[in-house]
Amino acid sequence: MADKIALFAGTNKGGFILTSDGGRAKWDIAGPFLRGYSIFHMTLDPRDGSIYMAANHEIYGPEVARSTDFGETWTTSEAEPRFEPDSGRNMKRLWHVQPGRWSEPGVIYAGAEPASLWKSEDSGKTWVENQQLQEHPSQPKWVPGAGGLCLHTIILDPSNDDRMSVGVSAAGYFRTDDGGQSWHRKHEGLPRGANEPSPEEAEIFESYGIEYDPAEDNCIHKVTVDAADPARQYMQHHGGVFRTQNYGESWEDIGDGLPETFGFPIVSHPGKPGTIWVIPNQSGEFRASSSGAFRVFKSEDSGDSWRAVTDGLPQEAAYLTTLRESMAVDGAEPLGVYVGTKAGTLFGSTDEGESWHTVLSALPPILSLEAAVV
Repeated sequence: MADKIALFAGTNKGGFILTSDGGRAKWDIAGPFLRGYSIFHMTLDPRDGSIYMAANHEIYGPEVARSTDFGETWTTSEAEPRFEPDSGRNMKRLWHVQPGRWSEPGVIYAGAEPASLWKSEDSGKTWVENQQLQEHPSQPKWVPGAGGLCLHTIILDPSNDDRMSVGVSAAGYFRTDDGGQSWHRKHEGLPRGANEPSPEEAEIFESYGIEYDPAEDNCIHKVTVDAADPARQYMQHHGGVFRTQNYGESWEDIGDGLPETFGFPIVSHPGKPGTIWVIPNQSGEFRASSSGAFRVFKSEDSGDSWRAVTDGLPQEAAYLTTLRESMAVDGAEPLGVYVGTKAGTLFGSTDEGESWHTVLSALPPILSLEAAVV
């Protein structure tokens, strides 16, 4: 049994750190940190124990915050991720922070809005944008999702330091095999956008100065990697749930067996190949279960089949919304799985998602969750 488990919860009123022993029956809570900031993502760097936050403030703008003493104190970057003054782009929000591989000490990656990929080689003190991604031929037609044109997913291949992938809403899944010198969009088998955007979508496109092209609308919500093979990845897409066996070269629909296929979070078991969890929603217009039953669906065969898990979850009038970063696993044995909602309820499972209980019921709206054995 693990000695200590930590949950890192990003909310729209700051970040929280919850800690428990291996039994995970009682949690101590610290925070909120960076009060007044919306924490879009908060994560632990396992290489040195630092905690990073993608923090956004309506007045002060986006900042990357780092703590080296488990939340006691926080510092922000000496030079935050920012576009050049003559670029015509204005940094809106930071969406994701990804610690680098064990083979690249001090390297941190960040995803931002407008969609851009940033790298720090000094533990988040300074940042440089990956210009090659911006130079992708499709970039002028990148389509924003309802939340904006954001780069929210960063996947580092543990077997190849030159390969990584990013997810952009709603421009698609991009992969590099040469350390970011060139990027290739991989969307074979994925659905595209509708020919006629809704009035709300049309307003968003207009705000970005984009003439909508459904062929360019490829709305990735989140991607997770299989425990056994980094080439096998699972995607929650605006139009369904998909799997690749070849680093995104092609995708296949694995939504058969799910009651609804729209959703945001998707996570995988770090030790059991083929085990994944999703939370089906009705649609982008109604981001909750159509029946009002809050259900987590689990697959143990890489998405070939699914079953609903409801034990301990509300099954009546539970129109709960979960965001792309609001589901996490802790790496303990047995595995803990956690889900946060925009209503501020945090659910936890200590038996690999087979049964659930309420960890906290009155947090601010939960924007992100990460978990780890510490």
